[in-house]
Amino acid sequence: MTAATGRKTKRIRFDEIGGFLANTIEDGDLLAIGGLFKQGRPLALIREVIRQRLTALKIISSPGSGFDVDLLIAAGCVAETFLPAVTLETHMCPSFRRAVEAGTITAHCVDALSVVGGFLAAANGVPFQPVAAWKGSDVIKYNPLIREITCPFTGEKLFATKAIRPKLALLHAQEADEFGNIRHLSTMTYADQMIARSADTVLVSVDRIVPSGDIISRPRETSIPCIYVDAVVEIPFGAHPTGSFPNYSIDEAHIDSYATYAEAARKGSPTGDANLQAYIERHVIAPQDQEGYLTTVGGDTRMEELVAEAQAL
Repeated sequence: MTAATGRKTKRIRFDEIGGFLANTIEDGDLLAIGGLFKQGRPLALIREVIRQRLTALKIISSPGSGFDVDLLIAAGCVAETFLPAVTLETHMCPSFRRAVEAGTITAHCVDALSVVGGFLAAANGVPFQPVAAWKGSDVIKYNPLIREITCPFTGEKLFATKAIRPKLALLHAQEADEFGNIRHLSTMTYADQMIARSADTVLVSVDRIVPSGDIISRPRETSIPCIYVDAVVEIPFGAHPTGSFPNYSIDEAHIDSYATYAEAARKGSPTGDANLQAYIERHVIAPQDQEGYLTTVGGDTRMEELVAEAQAL
């Protein structure tokens, strides 16, 4: 509780993230990840998932995913994916490709419409979302989220995508107050709002916590109200190496470096697996806090470069 308002704060400390995860998600659960491709992905939270040694997770996301999913797979955390796109954009995702080709994970064939429709159904508290757009498509043959239905009013043959209710959603935004009112400063919020409404539990990292009065004074800028958020944690540069526009840009050099290690491992280089695991040890396992992590990726100097790059856009 805060003395001034009597309201319960939802803010947690960085060193409380592990305990929060331990109480909300188990091996084999469905984990949802917000953001899109290389923007707004909650990488600081993803690294904590890896440190917790969670395994056999089922992963779902906004339609575009990449580095975070590949890192989870490289760390041995994933059993199944429900992802319309998994890409580093300039590269394929090496660990994802390797695991699919080897059969060590199951990559379900889903499209963006079935995933977004599933989040929408769960957000609205209904078991499915009707869709007409798949008529004449082979998508329905392979997508496990879709079933054919008959409209009870017209008799028309339609399709339904099942409600997607993740056990836990991890999101990243630029600002929030201590009560969990989230503010995306970019006009793009991706599927974060629907994911927040669909999940059993929602944990959000933000680049900075702002006073509640600031949120109240600009209510229309709140992108996810506190009623959909269970905990919020301030983690400066918490999306790195993905971007958090307009605060900082994507660290393409770091992502490319990871991709080099992961691709060498995929191709069976004699030192490939050892180098990839050394990357995970250095950047994920060893750092005790966000400051320690940032030190491994260039520290203040590199972060200032990414801030300047975003400001120049």
